[in-house]
Amino acid sequence: MNNKRAVYFWIILVCFFAALWLGQLALKQQGSSLLPDNGGEFTLQSAQGPVSLSDFKGRVVAIYFGYMSCPDICPTSLWNLSSAMRLLTPEQAAQVQGVFVSLDPERDSPSAMALFVKGFYESFIGLTDSQESLDKVARQYSVVYQKVALKDSAMGYVLDHSSVIYLVDRHGVLRYFSPHNATPEEIVVELVRLLNEAD
Repeated sequence: MNNKRAVYFWIILVCFFAALWLGQLALKQQGSSLLPDNGGEFTLQSAQGPVSLSDFKGRVVAIYFGYMSCPDICPTSLWNLSSAMRLLTPEQAAQVQGVFVSLDPERDSPSAMALFVKGFYESFIGLTDSQESLDKVARQYSVVYQKVALKDSAMGYVLDHSSVIYLVDRHGVLRYFSPHNATPEEIVVELVRLLNEAD
């Protein structure tokens, strides 16, 4: 049964990335949104209280979904995003907000998230919430994830999840995505493109 679930998960994941690739191709050709009806407003919990996407209106927002115990994919993506931030000028970096959303509220508290993200970049914020709230936001952003039990492991479980950095423009509209293998230089290109757009 577990093997069947794993197969279904990876089929869904492949379809997800195929859809994102097609959306990115259309974006480059037409300058349109990433995918119709994707993204949008949300409110989740930080160490300082509720935070909404609309709180960052006027800034470009880079959102990544993962979890603190992730052994490799999440740290790599957050490091690439933080490296991209350091390639920006100080004036540009001040106009970009990095957001890490934990899909693992059982283990990742808002206070722990606050310390975790600052290890990558000082201005990043960490958000999480109830599983119900996280599932809703994950559906909005087409995030695919599932808990996978680990036998004979102190961790207990891991989360298999899609790995994408979502880039939201100054008006709160999801515009681009950077896949897991995107380099800091490639991420910077999309950030600067959004920063240079006229209001």
